[in-house]
Parts: sequence; C-alpha cells; structure tokens
Amino acid sequence: MSLETLIRERRSIRKFNELPVSEDLVKTLLQKAEQLCPYDGEAQWRYVYAGTLEARERLSGYISEKIMESRIAKLALGKVIESYQKRFLAIPAYVIAIAKTDPDPVRNDEIYGTLCRILQNFQLLAWEQSLGMVWITEPVIQNELFYHRIGLQEGERFVGMLQIGYFDKVPKARARTPAERYWTDLVRS
Repeated sequence: MSLETLIRERRSIRKFNELPVSEDLVKTLLQKAEQLCPYDGEAQWRYVYAGTLEARERLSGYISEKIMESRIAKLALGKVIESYQKRFLAIPAYVIAIAKTDPDPVRNDEIYGTLCRILQNFQLLAWEQSLGMVWITEPVIQNELFYHRIGLQEGERFVGMLQIGYFDKVPKARARTPAERYWTDLVRS
C-alpha cells in the first residue's frame, strides 16, 4: 500500500471488537513512530498505558470522578455515567500522551508538535496492522483531577488519549474541505 493510500484510507475508529491489544505491539509501534519522526534525540514526552481490565476500570473511574462530584449529578446522571463506563471498559487499550513543557514558548511548541507527529505516525503504523484508534481530547478529561489521577507532573502537559482496538468495520470517508479554501497567497493578500 502506498503512503498516500494509507493516509487516505485511515479512519478514526470508535467501535472496537473484543480482541485484546498487545502491549508489546503498542510499544513497538510507538518506538517505530518515534524513529520515523525527526527530533533532537532527547525524548520530551511519555506515555501512560491502560490495557488490562483493571487499568481500564481505574481510568474509567478517573474520567467519571469529576462529573460525579456533585450530588445532583449522581442522581441525575448515574445511569448515563454507568452506560458511559460500560462503553469505556469495552475499549481494549488506551495510551495517554504527555509532553514536557518548556519555559521557552518556541521550544514548548516544538515538543508538543513533535509528539503530535509521533502520534500521527503511530496511528498510520497501527492502521497497517488493522489496529484502529481515535485521539480524544474531550473537555470531560481536561481537568486537574483527571490530570492528577493519571500522574501528570509539574512541567508536563496532557496531549491526548488514544482509544485503541481492532475493528470489524471501516467507517465511510467523510467529505473533506479542499486545501485551497484555507489558502492565502502572501503576495496577493
């Protein structure tokens, strides 16, 4: 498969089958993704992996904990949270990507951008292995309590959480906006 075809055919997968995802495969693909991405050689990021049922249960609790802090939410949203947790636990594996921060804003952006490129490479390499994923940055996980629970340390920033698994059906492609729509010619503007 050509690189263009691989990029064009990869999809975000939100519905996974029950096949387990090997932690070794995830590590191998992340290492390959890093090798394919130019950077200064000093890793400025780390990953948190949740692939066992126990780890996924813990992660699910971390996500719903902030929502369930209020008594009203417990009464009104209890069944919704229960349903959400059940769906969350059915996802075979998670990788949380965390980047170091730097006081220099340019260096800070470089570190973040490098990790994003690595994660994109990881998604493409995984797709070649029939392994799908979706990159999550939803507001429900963007809070200090969640960050504390996943072990985010001072001098680090959350980049995203990848939900990973094998799938039975590839979603249809959505229409994409042509690049020309976002194009500005500096000379003509």
